[in-house]
Amino acid sequence: MFSLLVAVLMPLAMIVVGGSTASAEPPPPPDSFYDVPAGLAAAKPGAVLKSRPVDVKLLQLLPINVTAWQLLYRTTAADGSPYAAVTTVMIPRGPAKPRPLLSYQAATDSISRICGPSYSLTNGLPIELGNPAGPLTFALPGGEVALAAAGLEQGWAVALPDHGGINDRFLTPREPGYAVLDGIRAVEGFQPVGLTGASTPVGMWGYSGGAIASSWAVELQPTYAPELNIKGAAFGAPERDLEASLRAANATPLAGLIPIALSAIGKDVPGFTQEVNKFATPDGAARMAETANHCLGQNVLANLWFDYRTLLNQPIDVVLKDPILRKAIDDRGMTNNIPTAPLYVYNGVTEEVAPIVATDRQVNGYCAGGTPVTYRRQEFPPRPFPQVMSTHGVVAITGAPDAFAWLKQRLAPNAPRPSGCDIQTVPTTLLTPDSLSVLGPSFIGNMLLTALGQPIGAGR
Repeated sequence: MFSLLVAVLMPLAMIVVGGSTASAEPPPPPDSFYDVPAGLAAAKPGAVLKSRPVDVKLLQLLPINVTAWQLLYRTTAADGSPYAAVTTVMIPRGPAKPRPLLSYQAATDSISRICGPSYSLTNGLPIELGNPAGPLTFALPGGEVALAAAGLEQGWAVALPDHGGINDRFLTPREPGYAVLDGIRAVEGFQPVGLTGASTPVGMWGYSGGAIASSWAVELQPTYAPELNIKGAAFGAPERDLEASLRAANATPLAGLIPIALSAIGKDVPGFTQEVNKFATPDGAARMAETANHCLGQNVLANLWFDYRTLLNQPIDVVLKDPILRKAIDDRGMTNNIPTAPLYVYNGVTEEVAPIVATDRQVNGYCAGGTPVTYRRQEFPPRPFPQVMSTHGVVAITGAPDAFAWLKQRLAPNAPRPSGCDIQTVPTTLLTPDSLSVLGPSFIGNMLLTALGQPIGAGR
């Protein structure tokens, strides 16, 4: 449950003095595009209900010189009922033509529309930081857009779905996977993008909260969307064992993810919030409720080193035995569904949000079922030395180039399908030849082109 946004925001915690986060962020301006039209139930999953051209921004500050649209499409809720979501799709300037598609799942980790990709890509992502003189408002960057835009440099179409759907869900079981898969269907069927329908080569990518959505998508794809041509999916720190993450993240700089998660589950599960509040102090209940009003970065900053041991009236072992809470957590855990698409998985060995033992178990289950997996367990320096390169925020950055290089190989024409499982523990993947080959042109180069207003991926 983390975004590169947090890595950018964390230094700003030092300026939060003499006050806390300000009042709730304002809701987004009224926008009829998000209104679901009649006839949703009659539409097929992936059907485009509305579309509009949009201008998008890299780091939510710099205009990206590409062609982009937003699509409102039909998908499926966790209970199987008709649902809707929005995806933002970008292609390089120039004529539409067949090309691969990258579906990038951002770590939105919130339950407010203003925090989702479709809103923040076009409007920015505001945050208020309290100080003695009053609130200061910053339009702070979401660094994940820079990762997604690397696909544009390759000449690919790139889509960022709101995988929480029209009601802005987070940690809902199955639903984010459906939203990702139907977002791919919607883009493939949207004629102005120029793709070749279900034969389009597709890659998926996401980290943390985005990896949760990506892992649900690859697990559901063989039965829900078997026609899709998924060439590979890369994801890091997937956090599919919520109890393990709950225990590991507590009292760390990223512990503010805990009240966000509880608030999100409470939005989905009737009676969940009331049950949690039986065990919470008034301050604990208030913190959980407040997270619903803010985006990820602000919630993390407001809850640095959050410690549930001081906010519960019972030990955590007692709390987790509550049947309502136990079922909600288990429903969001690992499944026995085996992906058929090749996977690239990366995780810090000692990281504090996605415990390595949980990701090991997830990968081992995939491998036992026959999924081809390249798994990179990153640890530097070796234990028992203090970890500086294996933490959640650091691996989000250092692990990205190798993940993208793997996706680039998978989406190359006539790329052979991997076989078997390749599991290695390495100091870092940042300095591998494959990583270095994409780091400059795909990431640094994109930033420079955008800053200069130049088109990305034109001529590819």
